[in-house]
Amino acid sequence: MDRKDFFKDPVVHMKLKARMTINQLIQEFSKSGSFGAGRVATACDIYERMIRDRECTIFLALAGAVIPAGLRSIVADLIRRKFVDVVVTTGANVIHDLLEAFEGHHYKGHWNANDVMLYKYHAFRIYDIFVPEEDFMKEDSKLAEMLDDIIEESENRVFSSNELMMEIGKRLNDSNSILRAAYNAEVPVFVPAIRDSEFAYIHWLHAKRKPSKTSLILDTFKEVPNIVDIATISSRLGMIVLGGGVPRNTVQHSAAIARKGIDYAVLITMDRPETGGLSGSTLEEAISWGKIKPRADKVTVIGDIVIVFPLIVASLFERLGDDFSR
Repeated sequence: MDRKDFFKDPVVHMKLKARMTINQLIQEFSKSGSFGAGRVATACDIYERMIRDRECTIFLALAGAVIPAGLRSIVADLIRRKFVDVVVTTGANVIHDLLEAFEGHHYKGHWNANDVMLYKYHAFRIYDIFVPEEDFMKEDSKLAEMLDDIIEESENRVFSSNELMMEIGKRLNDSNSILRAAYNAEVPVFVPAIRDSEFAYIHWLHAKRKPSKTSLILDTFKEVPNIVDIATISSRLGMIVLGGGVPRNTVQHSAAIARKGIDYAVLITMDRPETGGLSGSTLEEAISWGKIKPRADKVTVIGDIVIVFPLIVASLFERLGDDFSR
């Protein structure tokens, strides 16, 4: 490169006006091209390219408390519009989706609440969100009964997590539910760390009421060929990661095992890479494992998922319009 090559693309200062749309704001971010604003604009462009590439299978990886914080309807809408082909999530996010499907609620709280008082009043806290204990108890009971029903219809069947999510989604009446939307759209939902969530105790409640030979059996290894096959038969792979952790690793590892590598990647996180943890590790690091292609279209946005992701999705909805279909 010559010196002049470093000075080809000047920063254009943002201009704001009344009644501008979200996508117009994102375009101003793009003109600046700097810091987090530039990365958010790039993320919008990459996600749009994923969606317009009809040969790309798009994985959405969900970690952290993104569903109780307000992203439930956004995720369900993306599934309905086929802007997501596969969901990989923590068990906790599914639990919070089901809590509302069973008429429970999440409430605005405060991060500096008195936790001793919350414990006294049976109010659970997720940073600045409150959840009544009785809503979890109602969910536990209803979901255990649902497991009873599933096993009665499918005696001796061993379930993978995605198969179980489909069975649960089929039985929900809430059209706003992520699992119900996934069932209707035939979008698989993988929960690789399902044991590390309320599901473990719901299964325990279900199994207590039934002889061990007739309780539901879940084999999380069974789903590995399912997700690897999806990656293998796909022409190209896209990945949207909210957070990181097990869901991110599951998507990336599936791409590596399939000998494909990911073509498009958007990571939104606030974690740091220095600890060696996956949630903060760079997308460049994943190249060394064969999880992401060296020339992949990729960006990492450092920011609050609940702020950043709605901006990206709103911009995409505006760009693509209501009539766009994949």
